[in-house]
Amino acid sequence: MTTATAMATASERAFRYPYVIGWTGEAQNPPLKWVPRRGGLRLSYAVPHRDDFRNGVLLLRQSQNRTGRPDFKTVNTLRQWRCMDKRLCQVCARSAVDRETGRIWWLLSSGYGGDGDGDGYTNAPPTCPACIPEAISQCSHLRRNAAVFTVGDCSPFGVRADVFVPYLPPVVPFERNAILRFDEYDMHHALGRELLMRLHDVQPAATEGDTSWVA
Repeated sequence: MTTATAMATASERAFRYPYVIGWTGEAQNPPLKWVPRRGGLRLSYAVPHRDDFRNGVLLLRQSQNRTGRPDFKTVNTLRQWRCMDKRLCQVCARSAVDRETGRIWWLLSSGYGGDGDGDGYTNAPPTCPACIPEAISQCSHLRRNAAVFTVGDCSPFGVRADVFVPYLPPVVPFERNAILRFDEYDMHHALGRELLMRLHDVQPAATEGDTSWVA
């Protein structure tokens, strides 16, 4: 093995692909259909699986094999949902809950302002302190805009989803990547891609411009 090859191999080993990102080999495109329900129709897969639904929403079906190429523009729906539900780090999939305080570590854009009471919602899962420097160093957007917070609690807020029109063939969605709140929308017509979490008691963990988090 040449020195250059060894260095490249070592570099590849050192780079960790975040747990939540999607891979090109995970894509699936199973056919959808409408099924009767009380009061109307519900979106479903032509061949349903037991775990198709979360929070009352039909989820985008993907494999979990992480084959092909990493796609940093997408997330794997099940892995993103799992990190949100269980408060896991989106990079390493370990707990992002501080053992001493019980607060959750969250890496967000510095433009995150909540609703004036320190609350707001996000599609980005938590990030544990050990992975924050790595996450910032590997993302050009975060290098310019990163802000670290701790969160007292979080709760499901809504979904980013594709929306289909009942009674029309569910081949092409009426709207893609729509933001739908659980308390405002009938989720029976949506194909969920990402869970949105409402963050409660959001407190800065580092001042804006603090470079101590950057590896």
